Amino acid sequence: MSASGLAQWGPPATRDFLGAAPSPALLRQVVAAPREENELDPARLAALRKAMST
Repeated sequence: MSASGLAQWGPPATRDFLGAAPSPALLRQVVAAPREENELDPARLAALRKAMST
């Protein structure tokens, strides 16, 4: 999912929409989430990474 991919369905995505400047609280949530969520394991993360790169 890129900005150009999103733009084909509507107006160009803004920096705010894309999250170009995440807050410190959001960064903490991103780092803490994998430890708290037991549904995320290395195999699922690898599958997600593979799906996003195609």
